[in-house]
Amino acid sequence: MTLNTDNPSFQKGREMRRELFGDASIERLDQADDFTAPLENFVTTACFGETWTREGLTLRERSLITLAVCAALNRQIPVKRMTKCAIENGATKDDIREVLLQTTLYIGVAGGVESWALASEALKEMGAY
Repeated sequence: MTLNTDNPSFQKGREMRRELFGDASIERLDQADDFTAPLENFVTTACFGETWTREGLTLRERSLITLAVCAALNRQIPVKRMTKCAIENGATKDDIREVLLQTTLYIGVAGGVESWALASEALKEMGAY
């Protein structure tokens, strides 16, 4: 299976991935093989081409919502990635702090503390801390 590059939603998703996560995300996408192509097609089309490109929420809002969900699900790599993405999309360090405080209330202290540590790492890596 190959990437579905003829699909307009895939193309929109490819551009959104580049906007959100940079060229490294596209390089990984372009390296899809027969095993990973179905996943990359799905993620690029559904997630980035049809959802992240919708009107109704700003990229900042989508980034903060996604950060909260990733924290709640204890997804370590996405917490760091979405912290950086949120900053790039106009969120502030204070926005991140408030989202994580609100999220910690509902996910529990252990998960919250871990998410705060990951977000703090990401912010320091970006020089935003």
